[in-house]
Amino acid sequence: MDNTAIIARLRELGPLPDDGTSGIDTFPLNEFDSLLQELTEPLEVRHALDLINLGPPADTSSYEVEWALVHAAESISAEALGDILPLANDTEVKRIIEIRLANYYKKRT
Repeated sequence: MDNTAIIARLRELGPLPDDGTSGIDTFPLNEFDSLLQELTEPLEVRHALDLINLGPPADTSSYEVEWALVHAAESISAEALGDILPLANDTEVKRIIEIRLANYYKKRT
C-alpha cells in the first residue's frame, strides 16, 4: 500500500480518541498503529497535515500512539511544518509539534 492509500484508510478510521473515554474501546487502535508503521518517506506535506489532524483532542492521549503521528509528520521540513500548523485542527499532535518546533527554532538562535 502506498502512502496515499494508507492515509486514506487512516482517515476512514478517523481521529484517535482520548484513551480516557469509552470511544477507545471500539477504536481499531492496532490497525491504526500498524498503518502508521507502513508509511514511507518522503512524506508529502498534505499527508503530514492529515496525520496531524488524526491526533486525539489537545491535552489528551491515545495510549501514546499520537507519538507515531508526531514522528511521521516531522519527516517533512521544519519550515513546511510551520506553514501547515495554522491549517491543522486543534489536536494533541499539533500541540506537541508546536512545542517541538518552538524549541527547535530557539536552539538555532
